[in-house]
Amino acid sequence: MPVNASQLNAELAHDLQSGLGLTVINEFDHLQIVGMASILSLHIKGLGQLEYDVLRQVAYYFWDITGRDLNQVLNLLAEIEYIDLITSGSTITKVIPKIPHFDSVYSGIGEYLANQHLNEKEQLTLAILGELTNKPEKRNALIGRLGAEVKLFTGCERIVSESGLVLSKRARGQDILVSPTYFADNLDSVVDLAAAGGAKRIERILNLVGQSQGWPLSLIEKQGEVAGYKIDSHELNILKSLVGDGVLKPPSIKRPSANIELFIFTPRPGNIRLNAANRNIYEKAMGLVASIRKGQLLEERYRIKYPVALLQKLRNFKAVGANSEALVQYRNLVNLQVGKLVKVGSDRYQLQLIDTPENLRAVDEAIALIQTGQMKHSSVDEEARIALTQDEAYVQSLTSSANFRKMNKLELLDEEKSEVEQLLLDL
Repeated sequence: MPVNASQLNAELAHDLQSGLGLTVINEFDHLQIVGMASILSLHIKGLGQLEYDVLRQVAYYFWDITGRDLNQVLNLLAEIEYIDLITSGSTITKVIPKIPHFDSVYSGIGEYLANQHLNEKEQLTLAILGELTNKPEKRNALIGRLGAEVKLFTGCERIVSESGLVLSKRARGQDILVSPTYFADNLDSVVDLAAAGGAKRIERILNLVGQSQGWPLSLIEKQGEVAGYKIDSHELNILKSLVGDGVLKPPSIKRPSANIELFIFTPRPGNIRLNAANRNIYEKAMGLVASIRKGQLLEERYRIKYPVALLQKLRNFKAVGANSEALVQYRNLVNLQVGKLVKVGSDRYQLQLIDTPENLRAVDEAIALIQTGQMKHSSVDEEARIALTQDEAYVQSLTSSANFRKMNKLELLDEEKSEVEQLLLDL
């Protein structure tokens, strides 16, 4: 189904707010609240009646929606009939989700956004993101095409850069703006760009990662190989640079010890741009694979010997066997709303699948990722969810890329930099 302009703007608002988190943009009137509404809609879809006090805690802990903003978000969703509110006087006590079919979430919110009077900075921010979703752009050319005043453009550029949705690159004497989402949605175009531009090492890295989706970066560094094939120090540097720039997707699991494990994936295999809804399914699939890879390759005591069989069991029986490592291994899946962890002993937990069409599809996609490296397709206890994630957090791939850039600022050699620039900037 083609995405119209208002629906695309709702998706962009979702992505922007996901990146900004608790950062407040004082110059925005509507865009952040609309982004929060999109995020909340995706996560409460399919759930039963929610206690307001519990939702307030969950919204802040997981989605950076403060109590101050939550009522405004809920009133917006009630206005477009995505939820019903039960109140006592003027106080909201319960929220009843009635979100439409998954791909329609952005339709209603987009229609709402189209009827709001966005200020100049909000309009220009959406225009910049919309342009960079299609391809990298020379900064000066983009300013000219949008007819933007330089000072206003610079302010918007700062906002989208802070969100992690735009990177600024310097190449051949020009400033180039790149959006990681340009690469995030389809692998085929990235491989084609690498091959056409002569970036053979990047092409090789993409192919190797595609053969071993979800491999831990720490293991790649330690063993100096991907998918059983050795990589040299130049290729390892390029791989890290691609992770930092968001070309390779690195969902991460943060352990109680504070060690962060990054699990490396290619962009979504295929040649069709994902909308934000389907991108969320790919995030869930990557989360499933990352959890399985952790048990397969970085086990504490009990190794997962048959990853595909375990995922098939989860799909068919909606649960897998309980064990003492489940709490650490699968906790990220609670955050992603793929499953819930049920305590069945003093230190044993069972992963139970939240049985929705989107989660079943995510499991199928995860199985396909492990088997072939390709995709097959183009009521929850919120208080327990909070308790179970106090000392471990799942960071979705876009945010992980931004964090990786901050943690691992590495300088590439000229020849390595040239290959990365050829890919990112389509030179």
